[in-house]
Formats: sequence, C-alpha cells, structure tokens
Amino acid sequence: MNPRIAFIGAPLLTLVYGVIRLLSEHGPGLAWTTGHIAFLVALGLYGVVLIQLDRHTFTGFTVVGFAGLAAFAAQFVIDLVVGFMAADRAEMSDLFGRVYDTPGLELLVQQAGPPLFYLALFAVMTHLAIQRRIPIWIPVAVLVASVLPALNLDLLPVSAVIILIAFATLVRGVVDLEEARP
Repeated sequence: MNPRIAFIGAPLLTLVYGVIRLLSEHGPGLAWTTGHIAFLVALGLYGVVLIQLDRHTFTGFTVVGFAGLAAFAAQFVIDLVVGFMAADRAEMSDLFGRVYDTPGLELLVQQAGPPLFYLALFAVMTHLAIQRRIPIWIPVAVLVASVLPALNLDLLPVSAVIILIAFATLVRGVVDLEEARP
C-alpha cells in the first residue's frame, strides 16, 4: 500500500466520522454504524502513518501511539456492538452503562488510552521538526488538532481538517516517505 494513501485517508475518514456525528441523532442505525466504521478504518490508516513516521525518527513513540490506537479501536468496537444490540438511544445508554461498569474499562478505552495516540503523533512530529525535516508549524498544528476534540467533540471535523492540511504537506515531499530504513 502506498503510504501516501494513509496520510490523506486517515484524516479524511476522521472528517467523515466527525461530520456524520454532527449530523446524526447519536443512536443506533446506519449513520452510527457508517461513522464508526469510517473511524475504525481511519485508525488503521493512522497506524500506517505512525509506522512510516517511525522509519524517520526511531523514537519508540510508535509503541505509545499503537497503545492509543488500540484503546480507540476498543472504544469504537464497543460502540458498534452496542449500536447493533440496541433498538434506540435509551437502550444504548443502558448497554453502555453495563459495559463500562467493568472496573477500569472506561478509564482505559475512553479517558487515558486514546490520548496516547495524539501524544505519540505530536512527539514524532516534534522530533521531525527538531531534525528540520518538517516545518515547525506541523507539530503545532497536530497539537492544536489533538486538543480540539478534548475541548468539545463537535470540533472533531475541524481537527481532522487541520491534520489533513499537515499530512498533505508531508506527502507533498517535505518528508520523503520512500527513503528511510526498511
């Protein structure tokens, strides 16, 4: 797979999820399922992005990033399963309550886990900027894009566009994705 597809596809699919989330009822159905599947695919593509960036940095932050991606994926799989099992939003709330009654699960897959991905992405981008391989504005943009959804999840589409702009700069040749360690 051409890694450039991942650099563009991941934020685009995040944007799809964010827009569907804004326009839908947050209940079981086609919009819920489509949005969540789009984001799960985005997570896989972000994994490719981390691997490609790690080929240039050797920092080990890829492991941290994958821990965050795994937490995100677990959260979205739970969301999908609950969405398939529930008939309406009220039933979803009940099912989510039962799932997240599991000690530590909410902390792991919703609170502490997912930010690890953003931390790793920011760290890798900062490392590349320190090496003068990318402009300094890219890690700053990634930091802003990482914080926005934490402030308000409705800002996820804005965050996705910021990451798309940053990644588009990378695939236009600022970082040669083909010349790195195998």
